[in-house]
Amino acid sequence: MSQTKERNFLIGIFGNNFEQCNLIGQAFGAPGTRSDIQFYNRLDANLGQVFCALTPVEYPDKIKPLIQVLMITNIYVLVIDLEIGLNPAVGEILVGMDIFHQIFNKKSLVVIANINSKTEWKLKQTKKQLNDILKTTSIGSLELFEIREKSDFDLLKSMIIEMEDTILSEESNENHSYTQVLIDHSFPVKGIGTVILGVVKKGKLNTSQMLELVGYEETGKKVIIRNIQKHDRNFKSAFEGDRVGLALKGNISPKDISRDNMLVSQGIFKQEKKIEANVYINPFYKPKGGSIKPGEAIQYHAIVNLKASPMKFIEGDELSPGKKGSATIKFDKLLYHDGSGLKGIITELNKFADKLRIVGWFTQVL
Repeated sequence: MSQTKERNFLIGIFGNNFEQCNLIGQAFGAPGTRSDIQFYNRLDANLGQVFCALTPVEYPDKIKPLIQVLMITNIYVLVIDLEIGLNPAVGEILVGMDIFHQIFNKKSLVVIANINSKTEWKLKQTKKQLNDILKTTSIGSLELFEIREKSDFDLLKSMIIEMEDTILSEESNENHSYTQVLIDHSFPVKGIGTVILGVVKKGKLNTSQMLELVGYEETGKKVIIRNIQKHDRNFKSAFEGDRVGLALKGNISPKDISRDNMLVSQGIFKQEKKIEANVYINPFYKPKGGSIKPGEAIQYHAIVNLKASPMKFIEGDELSPGKKGSATIKFDKLLYHDGSGLKGIITELNKFADKLRIVGWFTQVL
C-alpha cells in the first residue's frame, strides 16, 4: 500500500467548444466520471504528479456546472476556438474567472486552439481583443498560449506545473485545522456500500476518521471513512488537493448525497439562512431598472461551495453594477461555512440566451 504524497493539479477547462476542451482535458488525463461535468484523471508515476482536469459539459446552457468547476479547481484554462472566436459565452466565462480570482485568488491562462490555414488570419485580432478584455479584469495580462501541434500539449502541462509551484509557495504557510471534502458524485458499490467521489478542499483525511455530512436542512449525518482510494489505489490518508473515492460507514444511502453536501470535521461548520453581507454587482450585469433594489420580488441564486440556493435581497443599499453595497440576504436553503462567514456567487440559473447570468458576489459580515 503506497503512502507517497504526490503533487496534485486541479485544472478547470472552459470554452465555447466542448470538443476543443475535451482535447485539452485528454492531454491531462483519461476521461473518467461524466455527468454535467467531465473529469479527466492521470497519475504520472515518473513525475510523481497527479492531474485532475474538469470541464462543464452542459455549459453554456446551464451555468451551475460552470461555477461548480470554478469552485473545485485551482487553475483555469480558457480555451478559445479560433474558428468561433469571442462570443457572449466566452465573456461570461471571463466574468466568472475574474470573480474567482478576486475572492479566491485562482490562477488562469488562455489557450487559443483550432489554428489552421482557414483561421490563421483571425489570430492577431483575436489576441488583441483578448488582451484588451483581460486588462479590464483583476486577472490582468496573460500569456496567450497557442496550440498548433501535439507537442504543444506537453508545453501546456509544463506551464501548469510552473503555475502550481507559485500557488504552493503562496500557500505554504497555510495550515487548516479541519477537514473539508467537496462531493461531486455518489453511488452504491456491491459489497462495500456507499461511495462518494470528491476533492479534499481543506485539511487532511484519514481512514477510520469520523466526519459529518452537512448540507441538509436538518442536522448533519455522522459517517466513518472506511476506505480511501486515489486512482484505484488504497491509501490511509488523503491531503488537500487530492481527488478521492471514499467508502463510507454509517446509516447513509447514495441517494441521500448530492453536491449540496460536504464531508467535514465535526462541530466546525455553521449554518446560515439569513445574513448581513457586503455585495458587489458585476459591472457587466444589467439588472432591470438599472439597479437591484432590496425588497423587490426578484429571486436570484447563491452558490456557496457547490450548493445552490434561491435568495433574495430583503433590506439594505440599492445595488448598482460595478459598485459595492451592504444588504441583508435571505436564502431558501441552509448554507454552510467554517466560521469565517459565507462567501458566494450570485447568479441567475436560467438557460443561456447570449446574456450574462453572473450577477456578482457576496461576503458575510460577522
